[in-house]
Amino acid sequence: MKKYETIFILDPDLEEEPSQSVVEKIKGIITQNQGEIVKVEDWGKRKLAYEVKKKSKGHYFLIHFLGSAPLLSELERNFRVMDAVIKYQSVRLDDRQSISSQGPIMEEPQEAESEPTETT
Repeated sequence: MKKYETIFILDPDLEEEPSQSVVEKIKGIITQNQGEIVKVEDWGKRKLAYEVKKKSKGHYFLIHFLGSAPLLSELERNFRVMDAVIKYQSVRLDDRQSISSQGPIMEEPQEAESEPTETT
């Protein structure tokens, strides 16, 4: 199984209960398709960089899971038909990277070679 990370944004006007039922439905889709949920994070309501479906804020969720390509296709198909989901993105993670709670996975910047300076 491959590692995936999915971030989805829900309509900020949803109450707590309907919002949690959407998250439970997503988790159910993953487990029903032989996936394994590693971590679920609720990032809360945040301002969007630009308006999406006439909304300037959204309720962000992050899910790390193990699964197959057909599972990812099914998950994204469900995101497209759910009215509560205003935006989503799924990314396959590198097998060498571990899933941590430190936030997005970023590579370390490589040091630039220093050029010799001229002396006169």
